[in-house]
Amino acid sequence: MFVKITSKTLYSLHFLCALTIKAKSNPQKPVHLREIAKEYDIPFKFLEQIAILMKSVGLVRGTRGKTGGYQLAETPESINLARIIKATEGELLPWADIEGGNEVIGGILHTIFQEQRDEIDRKLSAISLSQIAEKARQRLEPAPMFYL
Repeated sequence: MFVKITSKTLYSLHFLCALTIKAKSNPQKPVHLREIAKEYDIPFKFLEQIAILMKSVGLVRGTRGKTGGYQLAETPESINLARIIKATEGELLPWADIEGGNEVIGGILHTIFQEQRDEIDRKLSAISLSQIAEKARQRLEPAPMFYL
């Protein structure tokens, strides 16, 4: 079993991580999409679509105007990876198509696949946007230079 992650999900994570990281230095200031697109090398038109999607599922809020932009609608600790993937991909795992054969065996297989879906959902739900953003921030920021 596998979880399919498309560029839509990856760019959504870039977007949400950027908002999380930028909120640490100035929590009240909305972030412009052009700024994120440039810094994270995301096509602007694609980022606009992602922002609209993230707004429609309640993960971000937008502010219009010259000083406008986007901010997280919730704390990054309360947004989990399962929720982000479901917002962009739909279900975490596709349903198993079990055709023909004995109903008993088919039912057993259906139960096994459902248990696996539930387990993956639990594991991804335990990972917060805050955790992902902190790891990303550590890797994106240059290492400090020490001079003697």
